[in-house]
Amino acid sequence: MQSRYRSDYPGEFVILETKWSGGKKTETREWIPNPIENQHISGRAACIGTAIDRQWFDYTRLARHRGGLLSSKKLQTYGTGEIAVDMRLDFTVSTSADQLAAVKQAGLQADSVVYTTARNCINNPGEFYLIPQRPLIVDLATIIYLAAFDGHREIFLLGYNQETAGGRDSWIGDVANIFRTYPVDFYLVGESTNMPGKWLDCANVRTFDYQDWISYCDVSQ
Repeated sequence: MQSRYRSDYPGEFVILETKWSGGKKTETREWIPNPIENQHISGRAACIGTAIDRQWFDYTRLARHRGGLLSSKKLQTYGTGEIAVDMRLDFTVSTSADQLAAVKQAGLQADSVVYTTARNCINNPGEFYLIPQRPLIVDLATIIYLAAFDGHREIFLLGYNQETAGGRDSWIGDVANIFRTYPVDFYLVGESTNMPGKWLDCANVRTFDYQDWISYCDVSQ
């Protein structure tokens, strides 16, 4: 993985169709410009991966988060399609066609930027956005990648620990790779003893319990 940023991203070509004829491959490609200009005040983002820690913190409170005086601590929220069903997110990631159908039926894409694959974008024109320079990682890791891609300097992970169902065995490594790639301060929110060692070994990763994090980010009741 290479560190890429939205500020340097004009867009990219996506392959619409591939054909083989006479032993030669031809591709139909379309240029997809970058339609998002993410302006954030605090440089802080919360990535809500799962509901596994909801007994310790109701993450839906972040939909009302103002971030103190002049929004100086306001968090932009990134989450998976699972979380989008529970709360309004600033940015949602889902690569599941079934999950996107539910998102579309509920009209959630009207209030949140929903990122997905090129195929899902083509099949739902005008509804969703292409994951920029999509790395081949799980959705749980993709939301962290996007927060770093958008230039946030402090990124807080909620609903991430050793017991999280990541979708495939390599997901913990996917997340660790992002930590090693981006010079960002990453914070694991939750019980520190339940965090994967691969994450804690990264020099730019720290831990917060939920109470200290609530105070640090000025999250109101």
